[in-house]
Amino acid sequence: GITSVVCSGLNKSVVIDIDSTAEAIKQCVMQLERMTDTQISEGYISLPGGICELVRNTGMIAISSEDREIKQSDVDRVIEAAKLISVPADKEIVGVEPEQYIVDGYDNIKDPRGMSGIRLEVEGQVVMAQSTVVSNLLKSVKRAGIKVNGIVLGPSAISEAVLRKEEKDMGIALVDVGAQTIDISIYKSGKLKYTSIVQLGGDNITNDISVCLKVPFSEGERLKLKYGGLIKGTEVDSEKIRVKDSYNNVMEIDNNLLVDIISARVEELLHLIKRNLLNSGFYKEISGVVIVGGGISLFRGMNDISKDILGKPVRVGSPEYVGAASPIYVTAVGIVLQAANNLKTNTSSFEESDEQLHDNK
Repeated sequence: GITSVVCSGLNKSVVIDIDSTAEAIKQCVMQLERMTDTQISEGYISLPGGICELVRNTGMIAISSEDREIKQSDVDRVIEAAKLISVPADKEIVGVEPEQYIVDGYDNIKDPRGMSGIRLEVEGQVVMAQSTVVSNLLKSVKRAGIKVNGIVLGPSAISEAVLRKEEKDMGIALVDVGAQTIDISIYKSGKLKYTSIVQLGGDNITNDISVCLKVPFSEGERLKLKYGGLIKGTEVDSEKIRVKDSYNNVMEIDNNLLVDIISARVEELLHLIKRNLLNSGFYKEISGVVIVGGGISLFRGMNDISKDILGKPVRVGSPEYVGAASPIYVTAVGIVLQAANNLKTNTSSFEESDEQLHDNK
């Protein structure tokens, strides 16, 4: 099951009202419970890359078992060792993004479990975020009656759902355009190299429609979602759109006027994204851009205009799952994929330890 509800308790990825955020989560969970006919009491949440800080670090341990075989417990220990860095008082470590494992000096190992070795090292990015931001997010989820099993870094969840392995190796920019923020992440050689946040998003387009047409924000949002596009019709077939103002008066506007308003704001957002990519220092190294999120990716004609402005091949990323094949759902699908993969690896390591117990008996 997959669903979404409007949430007014978040502003620019930060919780500003715990109660209304918890209420929105409750609504989502209730809808999902009806769809899937199951009780939901646990969940995973994602943190946007832009509000996190990445710090490179290395962890190293000695392999503890007698047969020198690397197990899941050794991988967990080496990741814990990588977290041993000085953390500012107002921040906390929310996870580690492993880039490569090194067994006895041999590097570029993606998964060391099952290998033999004496020394295991990990090189990765330690993910830190402001304690208050994380704490308020966790409080909101707990207040909705959901136990948090884990926190996933937004860009790595999205990349799981929409990026191909060769794209991450060659160099790719992942641009997640939300309602109020744009999260920009860059992958190169299969590793997350850069994250940044732009404090603008799809709501700015709605705001422009609302101001220009003198209609309420909610009506602006409806017009954007229903008629929004970046391609003009010819003068003859340009349809008229019925719009309600604040006093319930109905008026008609030209569809091309709506296209003009949206295009101006979308172009501005794309120029901001390009400036951010240039400032990152990775612009020349990326082979393309993948745009996700509901902010601008659903507009007709999006690919052409963004390709012209960004100067790189562009595609809109959607998860390839029935019912969830929309750029709006990439983060949710990515979290489920990551959580499922973690559960699989943990289960297999439990099964291994069960077998060993059985053999010992």
